[in-house]
Amino acid sequence: MRVLAGRLHRWAGLATALFLAAAGLTGSVLAFKNELEALLNPQLFQVAVPHGSDTVRSLQDPFVLREQLQQRYPAARADYLGFPQPGHSLMFFLMPRPHAISGDPIVPTRDQVFVDPYTGAVLGDRQWGVLWSEGRWHAENLVPFVWRLHEALALPHPWGKWFMGAVALVWTLDCFTGLWLTLPRGQPFLRKWRPAWGIKRGASAYRFTLDLHRAFGLWLWVALLVFAWSSVMLNLREAVYRPVMSTAFSFQDEARQRPPRLPAPRWEPRLDWRVAHARARDSLQSLASSQGFQVLREDSLWYRPAQGAYLYRTRTSWDLRDEVGRSDLWIDGDTGAVLLTNFEGRGLGGDQVSAWLRVLHTGEIGGLAYRIAVGLVGVVVAMLSVTGIMVWARKRRARAHRRAD
Repeated sequence: MRVLAGRLHRWAGLATALFLAAAGLTGSVLAFKNELEALLNPQLFQVAVPHGSDTVRSLQDPFVLREQLQQRYPAARADYLGFPQPGHSLMFFLMPRPHAISGDPIVPTRDQVFVDPYTGAVLGDRQWGVLWSEGRWHAENLVPFVWRLHEALALPHPWGKWFMGAVALVWTLDCFTGLWLTLPRGQPFLRKWRPAWGIKRGASAYRFTLDLHRAFGLWLWVALLVFAWSSVMLNLREAVYRPVMSTAFSFQDEARQRPPRLPAPRWEPRLDWRVAHARARDSLQSLASSQGFQVLREDSLWYRPAQGAYLYRTRTSWDLRDEVGRSDLWIDGDTGAVLLTNFEGRGLGGDQVSAWLRVLHTGEIGGLAYRIAVGLVGVVVAMLSVTGIMVWARKRRARAHRRAD
């Protein structure tokens, strides 16, 4: 059994080492993605706050800004409206517009636009995650491209996510085989296991590498398992994660996550943006009063033609994340009727576990201290991948010498 575990650990480590090293290092970077975006792209993310006035009252009407943006980018649909926050630029997503004859969606050449919420000036735009196009380097997309690498090795959807999901699944299994291999034989158990948790002083280079690999893997075993299994959740949710977790937890019906798709997209809702916003805001406030939570901040309003519905997203006292709102309320784009609601960390046991795995993986909880910890774990994952290859290579050379003798 131990020999089989050793082989599985060795080959699993080799199969995933380079990809996990890349995922670990890019994950360390993404723990500070907002700060890096502001540092690398100040022209898009930083705005001058007016002095001597109420910064909130100085913000322009976001619905007027959306209408102006729609006029400036007529080839796309400004179906996403972010609500302005003092001191930050306002970001709009541009969505595909259907072809006038075929009805097929036309992907816009720019899908992310940044606006100064105080002046209404367009600060710039970009095609999110595209690092090279039109014969030039798009430096403003460096952080989004790192995100694409981390999530799917920048491969086309869905192949990249499936591949990284398979890597995450092997990593999860490898966590258990690696732990099994550190367990000592015989008694006393704890005394024999203690050396595996430390690094021997004055040891040879090979022993130092082995101790480094084994000790860090043990001390951070729980964290590594959380990141491995949450990666499976993010990439193979329906294929692997939910079937496995459903053996222990109950999940909300997937149909309750968002409204069903219509037979054909409803491109033009009867409710305009202001009316839809008022209906959604009033419905959420009534729900907050009856269920005892607070609406802290509006995040965005998004019209989804595929569902013919508006998605109103806010940050509430029920959210797990530090800054980003994930409390969702959907209303019908024609009638304004509430279709469904989703609150992060609420629902059945499986939904709550999934919400916690997500925020622990992304570092969007626990403030700066936890994000630093996430960054360090990413570096450790890369280190474990490299040291695993070094240990394997040394053992392989040793076996080759024994066969030669």
